[in-house]
Amino acid sequence: MSIVEETLRSQRQVWREIVERVSRISVRELTPEAPKRILLFGLGSSHFAARLTAYALMRDRTRARIPVVACSSMSIGPEITPVKGDWAIAFSHRGQSRATLKALKIADQAGAFTIMVAGQGAPEAETVRYNLPTSPQERCEPHTMAVTGSICAVTTLMLGMKVAEEWDALRSFPDPDLEVYRDRARSGPSLLLGEWEGEWLAREAALKLMEMARLPVRVFGSEEFFHGPRFSVQKGDSIWHISLPKDARAPEIDAAYRIEVSGNSPLAFMPALVELQWLALAVALNRGVDPDQP
Repeated sequence: MSIVEETLRSQRQVWREIVERVSRISVRELTPEAPKRILLFGLGSSHFAARLTAYALMRDRTRARIPVVACSSMSIGPEITPVKGDWAIAFSHRGQSRATLKALKIADQAGAFTIMVAGQGAPEAETVRYNLPTSPQERCEPHTMAVTGSICAVTTLMLGMKVAEEWDALRSFPDPDLEVYRDRARSGPSLLLGEWEGEWLAREAALKLMEMARLPVRVFGSEEFFHGPRFSVQKGDSIWHISLPKDARAPEIDAAYRIEVSGNSPLAFMPALVELQWLALAVALNRGVDPDQP
């Protein structure tokens, strides 16, 4: 069994530990002032985790309507200017991304309350006012539980017990049959499409396919695809579509494989995220590639 597969099978217990630990933290113990704006940022899969976490916060209708801004670490400063009263939440699996640390420094100098979301044992930066550990450090580079673990930690911190119960429900899902996924995945997609959460799920899936299976795959928003990229589709190209209920382009997308995101809960996208992780592993195995060696 590959390290990636072992990691995927351990995710549910990782979520349990994170929820039990983080749900005991009172946000008011971190800082007495409620955030005026929440900034979430990172690079690579940390960026995609930040984007999906932002959607989870925005989808929670009981949360105070505090603006949530998700972006790449590279956008902090040039495009997004932190100010006093912001909560600047950085995602970095190993806590060592120079661009993310620079973004945290910019936020700290502006007077924002800075939080680092990183794997257990990651180094602590001087500009961070609170460190939020997530999962154990992964043993190989294609990050899987680090992605879901960071989403678990921040949503539990910000949304409390209501989302903790949803994480408990997600843990009840059994691990998929990898052989069934290998039959479904075949040699993988040429393009991944999605809108809203679907687009960021697609981008994370594409990164995993590149890392695990060495598969060059393109990603577009569902609407964006119809504004130029569709003309590049060749005979034999396989399209995977991550479909949300309000994705108006869904009927027009000739998808070889469609992954549905249904429901209105903050974590409605999580089953699709986990499915895509397993599908990336399946594609790697089908292509005869060692998923542990990106």
